[in-house]
Amino acid sequence: MDGREVTGQASPGRWGDRDFIRVWDARPPTPLRDEQLDILATVVKDGYRKGARILDLGCGTGNVEKLILDRLPVARFTCVDRSPVMLEFARDKLKDHDGQCNLVQSELGRLSPLRLPGRPFQFVISVNVIHELTHAAKHRLFRSCRDAIARAGMLLIIDRLAIDNRRLRGPYQSVLQRLQRVHGVDTGEYSAHFADPGHKDDEHAATLDQYFRWLLQAGFHPTLLHLHFHKALIAAVPEKPAH
Repeated sequence: MDGREVTGQASPGRWGDRDFIRVWDARPPTPLRDEQLDILATVVKDGYRKGARILDLGCGTGNVEKLILDRLPVARFTCVDRSPVMLEFARDKLKDHDGQCNLVQSELGRLSPLRLPGRPFQFVISVNVIHELTHAAKHRLFRSCRDAIARAGMLLIIDRLAIDNRRLRGPYQSVLQRLQRVHGVDTGEYSAHFADPGHKDDEHAATLDQYFRWLLQAGFHPTLLHLHFHKALIAAVPEKPAH
């Protein structure tokens, strides 16, 4: 959802609040977040096959679609989000590309990509959303993505990783403080509470090892394209069937 993490704990009710979403959507650019989004958009642009469709799991207000469409005007999307209000914002933001963006309201934990229009998808993308799912739901979703993605397709995930903030608090705090000093990032996805061992996290961030294990089990070959502190950009391609 293009960076739904905000200061404080995640609250699903906020994603139905138009005033909150309007303020959240107007946030100033964050250099670190924007760098990973730029890499994701570059990978999609460079590899896109005309006529193919991109599945966005947790499209939010359509910021990722707009970023890609600004560079790749022929791109076509199936955009999924649980919040009807977020989809209203996305519909307005993408109105110039109405015929290219099919918006679908659905909970990702209950989603069957096999039933979505446009499969098989060349790209399946998800930005700052999958940590909201339980680990079991993540595993199920990756298996569904493998079934819905084209043979030469790619899964691209930007998400927050789980960190060992009790045993490794010192170096995490040092890295976080440097990021804040160099880039002025002191809220949201790089806020200090993620490195605070006393902070209660009601979401379900996973480690990189867990992501790789689930993706391998789902039939993908994963790799890490980019890492900032605890924010990873993961790419995964379908494993070729054994002969």
